[in-house]
Amino acid sequence: MNGARLRVDFWDVAQADCSVVTLPDGRLIIIDVGRVGSPLVDWLNERRGAPPEIESIVLTHNHVDHAGALCSIVAEHKRRIRAIWMLADRNASDLREMSLFRCAEQAQREGCFPIRRLEAGQIIWSDSGLDASLRVIHPSFTENIQATSPNPTSGLVLFESAGCPLIAWPGDLDITRVAEKCGSGTPWLLFGPHHGGPTDIKTSKIAASEAIHRLSPRRVFISVGTKNSYSHPRPRYIQTLGNDGCHVLCSQLTQRCEMERIRDEAHVFQGSAALGLRPPRSGVSCRGSWRVYLHDGRLIPDQFDSIHLERIAKLRRPQCLYGRRWRRGIELPKAVA
Repeated sequence: MNGARLRVDFWDVAQADCSVVTLPDGRLIIIDVGRVGSPLVDWLNERRGAPPEIESIVLTHNHVDHAGALCSIVAEHKRRIRAIWMLADRNASDLREMSLFRCAEQAQREGCFPIRRLEAGQIIWSDSGLDASLRVIHPSFTENIQATSPNPTSGLVLFESAGCPLIAWPGDLDITRVAEKCGSGTPWLLFGPHHGGPTDIKTSKIAASEAIHRLSPRRVFISVGTKNSYSHPRPRYIQTLGNDGCHVLCSQLTQRCEMERIRDEAHVFQGSAALGLRPPRSGVSCRGSWRVYLHDGRLIPDQFDSIHLERIAKLRRPQCLYGRRWRRGIELPKAVA
């Protein structure tokens, strides 16, 4: 896009999370890396001839669907990584659980990069020229230490421009906690959380619905796998978002929208190919990967929104459109600007 100085790619990595921020000078900030076998690994390896510097790798938490590909990336690119941001959310006596930290720790001992604690108040990156920054607003030190499992201590990372929250990455955090930590700031784009299945959408329906209304994001990107066994994304979550006028995008198609396409492996829209990114090794693409650009303090989606809307309108039960009260025979809702 002409005039854009920064872009964010939300990758299709099946039932996992991965986003890549490309800074104006070409450096990368990677927020979650996906599972072992993540397409991000191949994409980075293909650029060995002219590899970009990785300003930071940020892990919202250390579950394998967010952090599993870390060791593969460190093995190939440790001299090009400037910092890794992690949480203390693993059992130190479990060798399997600590393996991610140990591969990063070894590279730190070799002088490749520092490992930093992902903690509220930390500024991961800022640019005075763009008047933009990436900062951590959850968890605090005590919230991290006192958490009994990784999801409640997931990092909540906020991208801001001119003091306005534009993108929130909450990992697997409950939606009520996301709303609490964002306060009066309403992000234009919310990533997930928890693959479109916030834990509290089932257990605290009223509180979760109120939290969604308080947040009122204009866009939500849900990174979800076609064959996931968790019933993600949850229809109630999508419907509540849609009722507020939110435009929801899912990376992959799930059985709630159409079983026939899944059976035939018929992609709705192959966003990864359209954007020149590596596709995942499994799943049926709905939106696939998605890209937004920062332009004059605003986020501008890539040029494929209208094509995708037209294609999902042909599905048997397009949950994201039904949430916006669309039915066949009436005009399609517009892509949210």
